[in-house]
Amino acid sequence: MSTVVAEFDVKKDDRNRVTLKSVPFDYYHAKVFDDGHIEFYPQVLANASLSVKTLAMMDSAMANVARGRTGSPLDPHDLLGEADEDE
Repeated sequence: MSTVVAEFDVKKDDRNRVTLKSVPFDYYHAKVFDDGHIEFYPQVLANASLSVKTLAMMDSAMANVARGRTGSPLDPHDLLGEADEDE
């Protein structure tokens, strides 16, 4: 069972915002219920940085495109096992 660790009153400002005081997370998922209560769930976002290896692969792919070294276009119907509508 959860324990209440903080309790405070808030008032929305002129731009319809409220501020949460001294919270440990930067991002929250909010649920607003039809009875008026609101629940916030902390969110931890995945690290947005790409690895050096991934950046090197992307640079190599773009260099290939610039040199004209590209593969033939893919038909999504072939990938999905669907028949073309033109046939």
